[in-house]
Amino acid sequence: MTRTVLDLPPTPRRRAPRPWLLLVAVAVAVAVAVAVTGPVLSSPRTVEAPAGSPASSAGSTRLRSESMAVGEPAPAPQLGTAAPPGGPVAAPGGAAPVEFAPIVAQIPRLRLPGVAAELALDQVLGVEGVTHAAALEVGEVWVTGAQGPTTVTVAAVDPAEFRVLTPQVTADEAGVWQRLVEGDAAFTHDAGHRVDVAVGGSVAAAGSAVLRVGAYASNGVPPVADALVSEATAAQLGLDGRQEILVALAEGADAEAIARQLAEISGVQAQVLEDPQPRRAFLTGAESGDEFEPYDYIDSGDGLIQIDPDWVARNIVRERVPILGGEVVCHRLMVAQLRGALQEVADRGLAHLIDPGQYGGCWVPRHIDWNPSKALSMHSWGLAVDLNVSTNGLGQPPQMDPRVVEIFDRWGFVWGGRWTRPDGMHFELGAVLDTPQS
Repeated sequence: MTRTVLDLPPTPRRRAPRPWLLLVAVAVAVAVAVAVTGPVLSSPRTVEAPAGSPASSAGSTRLRSESMAVGEPAPAPQLGTAAPPGGPVAAPGGAAPVEFAPIVAQIPRLRLPGVAAELALDQVLGVEGVTHAAALEVGEVWVTGAQGPTTVTVAAVDPAEFRVLTPQVTADEAGVWQRLVEGDAAFTHDAGHRVDVAVGGSVAAAGSAVLRVGAYASNGVPPVADALVSEATAAQLGLDGRQEILVALAEGADAEAIARQLAEISGVQAQVLEDPQPRRAFLTGAESGDEFEPYDYIDSGDGLIQIDPDWVARNIVRERVPILGGEVVCHRLMVAQLRGALQEVADRGLAHLIDPGQYGGCWVPRHIDWNPSKALSMHSWGLAVDLNVSTNGLGQPPQMDPRVVEIFDRWGFVWGGRWTRPDGMHFELGAVLDTPQS
């Protein structure tokens, strides 16, 4: 079990009508399986976590990780969107739009490593209890992004066939699969962040190839690779990897027995894949246990999490707020304070200091920095917002007007611009207030 503690000290010279919350994201294994949902696509952008020790300035935030075992208008991360068509790598002969009809995604239960698809796929599909199978080739490719050269694991797939074996939210997003047909890659969120390339951007790849990143998408739990490409794009990249087949089974099918059958057919030992394990996240501290309902989730292993949709239905709301010019998707317990802070900004004639076109989102179920080894972000709870993102980059000197900061302070928010690694765009809930602080 991994325990992560987020300490949010109160802003000095202000007294909250209710005790300040110490918000702690804790992930523990739970016994029951949960239905899950979450975003597919999202540009890997800056987040709220400070790096290293806390700043000495007032109002700083400290993130401390303790290990008990190893273990959301425009540049916002958008759900269910992909980059527009086009890019340096094009599928041979052009790429006409492909019809991706609705499907029900299936979870792979077995893996056949080292098996050539052309020899075994039809035989695998003929085994009783097998409901779907898809072949892939997985290997490493050198790419050069903003952070320099690095290797990424790439899986070459047939988009129409492999789509069935991805998380439902990914399978439902036709843009992901069309981008693959067009010759783009679909990176995981974690890999995209590590390479530091935005959706629609490109990286230099093996040889003289240039690979366009057409989407960010979860491709499995855990991920099968850092990126998916079509078989045609893989050939252009010179991918030389291992062959394998992933297999989905009927509900109630005996995975071990079918694995033995597949071993006889293929001549290799079929691997039984463990089901994704549900975990639980909750907040602790003064009154927080009563205020905030814990949620169950599946960790996608790529920086995103997939939260129980019943919790989402009860706690995540879509409402209009001042200045931003549209709806925000946030936790129900934060919306009133966010609306109050923005209304005060407007009432004081300061609305011009917040650019609605630079709203960076609220609820995005993910880890800090899109890094699955880090704690859950407050964005995963819908308890943080990013404003004026283009001028307040993570680790850069904050450009947020201090009058805006002071208003958000009064309304119970903690500003990331005070952190050791400043995150000037970021405001997260630090106290639940009925009225602003005087």
